[in-house]
Amino acid sequence: MRILIVHNRYQQPGGEDAVVKAEFNLLKSFGQQVRLYERTNSEIDGHSYLRKIHAFWNMDWSTQSYHDIRKVLKEFAPHVVHFHNIFFILTPSVYQACRDEGVGIVQSLHNFRLLCSNALFFRNHHICEECLEHKNLWRGVYYGCYRNSRLMTGLVVRMLKAHWDKRTWLDQVDLYIAATEFSRRKHIAAGIPPERIVVKPHVDVDGLLRENSDQGYALFAGRLSPEKGVEVLLKAWKKRSLLPLKILGDGPAAIELKRQSQGHPEIEFLGFVSQDCYAQYLRGAKFLIVPSLCYENFPRVVLESYSYGVPVLASSLGGFPEIVIDQETGMLFCPGDVDDLLSKIEWLLSHEDQRLVMQQNIHKLYATTFSARKNYEILMDIYHQAITHQKLSAP
Repeated sequence: MRILIVHNRYQQPGGEDAVVKAEFNLLKSFGQQVRLYERTNSEIDGHSYLRKIHAFWNMDWSTQSYHDIRKVLKEFAPHVVHFHNIFFILTPSVYQACRDEGVGIVQSLHNFRLLCSNALFFRNHHICEECLEHKNLWRGVYYGCYRNSRLMTGLVVRMLKAHWDKRTWLDQVDLYIAATEFSRRKHIAAGIPPERIVVKPHVDVDGLLRENSDQGYALFAGRLSPEKGVEVLLKAWKKRSLLPLKILGDGPAAIELKRQSQGHPEIEFLGFVSQDCYAQYLRGAKFLIVPSLCYENFPRVVLESYSYGVPVLASSLGGFPEIVIDQETGMLFCPGDVDDLLSKIEWLLSHEDQRLVMQQNIHKLYATTFSARKNYEILMDIYHQAITHQKLSAP
């Protein structure tokens, strides 16, 4: 099968980029003909002010992207196109290019962009579902949910609403992929038919189970921004430091978080590190903590931790209850609850035998649910379904 993977990279690298790379390599490893087409939002950095305004105003439709994708389709002649992110350089015009060439369309749902202008259901440090509950994306403009700007939020909402009204999200995508059932339910609530959304977890292509060296520290790895809940970790460690805490990553909240941790040498900020260093920190962790205050779908760091048999402590939001099996592969705690987090850490530290049992459970789960073979079979079935749907719905 010829498969075209298309991704609009953000200005800052993230988990979506890793998913794209992993699935591309997965398909190649099983002998499929696959091509990757990428654009990046950083392309507009060098634009003049007027060109930037023009780009944002036309984020609902890019004639250039339409023609670029159609050219690639004619050259490669794929059976199916798998989109990951299409915002904001590609735009939904790329769907029409596929429709005009009679190619099946699959769209991964990495976040909640179709349902929420900031894609997170997160506002003022709390979960917010007002736009979904009221079926009115314009509420986000009042709050300035996208980049704290009413103007920018208005442009994003204008684009999203236009394509809801045109039924783009309903009629032009043959099949959606959600990483968790939680994400699937949210998109169904917004109006996407249940039969058009398939749940497929992420994949670790090499599928290797690695040894955990347990060097006695807790680990956080991710973007340092308010919704990730790192401040909750700092409050917990300042209240009762039970073991060293290593924090990997960077982001807009980094300076403030480092300021808050001053005077606590057991908290170490390591910033961005190389892939090899990242692997070594994962290997040495006693457990990973993911204290997110927003809905998460399926952070790849959980899967990567599992590959080392490292248990995960996660807030009980979003898709976490599906991927972190409480008391079996890790523990769940109440979001933002410092005392609950500390009690779970204390329990793990005082029940080393149970932590080792968790490692065994993780190995079993990793070898079955997250294996490359199983993920590949699900992905290929999705592609076949999309191709069939496209043929049946073609005029």
